Amino acid sequence: DVFVAESGNHRVQRFSATGVWEATWGAQGSGVGEFANPNGIAVSSTGNVYVADTFNHRVQQFDVDGVHVRTWGGPGALDGQFNLAYGVAVAPDGRVCVTDGVNHRLQVFSASGVHLATVGAFGAGSGEFNGPIGIAIDSENRVFVTDLNNHRVQEFGEAGYLRQWGALGVADGLFNGPYAIAVDAMFNVYVADAWNNRIQKFKPVY
Repeated sequence: DVFVAESGNHRVQRFSATGVWEATWGAQGSGVGEFANPNGIAVSSTGNVYVADTFNHRVQQFDVDGVHVRTWGGPGALDGQFNLAYGVAVAPDGRVCVTDGVNHRLQVFSASGVHLATVGAFGAGSGEFNGPIGIAIDSENRVFVTDLNNHRVQEFGEAGYLRQWGALGVADGLFNGPYAIAVDAMFNVYVADAWNNRIQKFKPVY
């Protein structure tokens, strides 16, 4: 199935692999199962659906039918809190990684929302962020984050920072506001280069 976080309508929709509508849940609000401009969504191999409820500064977890399981987070800068939770991705080992946009960091949680680690801080150095938005995780637990206002992608492994690529520009390999990101089974990385109005594909370097 395909799950879509529909930000402007404050809801989640589920479709079949061929695009047939199957379910909708959520409405605008801050209650259980409600959303305020959700951006990120990810589904685990065990059928947990995690939604980055962006302007409610939290993550909500559902089953595949939209039944609420739990919520974690809240506004703030402490571990486990968020200032605009934008992207969410699930690692093969079940960890849930969330981009914490205005806190300029990445947070890592267990499958049940227990805070495990915080990565990054505001800046332009290696492993630092200025508006992390999109996140993707490959089958080797490598984490890719779009660093929006630094106009680059950063990659992390289980031991921390690995590499980065990109800078502000319009040439191939450069970005102007990289937003969403995805990685396929062959480790190719796809980046929505928002203000350049294009998608760029990068080959793996392993």
